[in-house]
Amino acid sequence: MPFLELKNLHTHFPVRGGGFGSQTVETIKAVNGVSLSIEKGEILGLVGESGCGKSTLSRTVMQLQAATSGNVILADEELTTLPKDQVRQRRLDFQMIFQDPYASLNPRMTIFSTLAEAICQRHPDLKKSPNLSDKVVELMATVGLDSKHMQKYPHEFSGGQRQRIAIARALAPEPKLVIADEPVSALDVSIQSQILNLLIELRDKLDLTMIFISHDLSVVRYIADNIAVMYAGEIVEYGEADEVFLKPQHDYTKKLLSAIPHLKARASS
Repeated sequence: MPFLELKNLHTHFPVRGGGFGSQTVETIKAVNGVSLSIEKGEILGLVGESGCGKSTLSRTVMQLQAATSGNVILADEELTTLPKDQVRQRRLDFQMIFQDPYASLNPRMTIFSTLAEAICQRHPDLKKSPNLSDKVVELMATVGLDSKHMQKYPHEFSGGQRQRIAIARALAPEPKLVIADEPVSALDVSIQSQILNLLIELRDKLDLTMIFISHDLSVVRYIADNIAVMYAGEIVEYGEADEVFLKPQHDYTKKLLSAIPHLKARASS
């Protein structure tokens, strides 16, 4: 059985006309019949241009956005029919890493407070325990951060360090599934590879399953086992990363590949 399975998933948004009591005049089909299977320990790369439905799909999987129809099945459990209180508890098993770590971290909380709060979501018994500090130190080490900085605030860190903090916060509740939504697009190129390597190491070390969302096929190829290409709310191509990259079948995939910049050798004089 797949670890995560999406069956004919639809997420639609009605657009209403102007005026009081206006009727629906149009429906935006942000996610339109997506079916995917992800095995445990797999990194699925979800790629497509802005507005194609990638983020809406991830929010629907996270149950932050209700599906119009279809199924989200995580570890044999149907999520779309769970009551809200059960979804809130189940969400400990699937966490999200956002594109902008500065916006997703509370600027008024120290790193210790941020991580401690997330750890206690899974282990509320640690709230008043001296072991909580040890857990924070261990978590920071896992993502390559020095624990001597745990009393600092987000603005005191670089972009790459803040993204490591965001990754640590996502890992704190010990999730089984992590959705990384454009986690390196806001970072310098020199830092991107460090974060990508960290995510691969964490997948192997913690036996994580991951959906990695990006608009950049070259980045997705580096990290993903399989790639799903999304266009206008639909998956238009799916396959092993190298196969999709080297032998694209869909015209849209070919256009994404053609948009990747290449360095040309300077002609000798």
